[in-house]
Amino acid sequence: MVALNDQFNGFFGSKGVNAEELERTIANRINGLPGEHETSLAVIGRMISNDIFDRPDDYPETLAAKYRAFTAADLNKAIRSAVDPKGFVWVVVGDAAKIRPQLDKLGMPIEVVSAK
Repeated sequence: MVALNDQFNGFFGSKGVNAEELERTIANRINGLPGEHETSLAVIGRMISNDIFDRPDDYPETLAAKYRAFTAADLNKAIRSAVDPKGFVWVVVGDAAKIRPQLDKLGMPIEVVSAK
């Protein structure tokens, strides 16, 4: 939990998305596009979402260029507006007698729920 909190604090602090993560994220999104239309149900789903969001029929064809235009700042802004790490809830399962002393050191609020 300490290591993950450090990573979250760094990411939501000054670090954010780095160049390698940006490149990998964009490549994965673009490479996944063809698979999004492999079944008739997927095609119908896309047609429905195009209608709901008032998108043109060629919307899927425009996505690769849109993804390539994203910057690290764009991704950082999106994640920071959607996720608040202060609202995270950790669920720890195990023997409270063994785990509680470790958790107490973290200075986080703790609620113990019995499995009974």
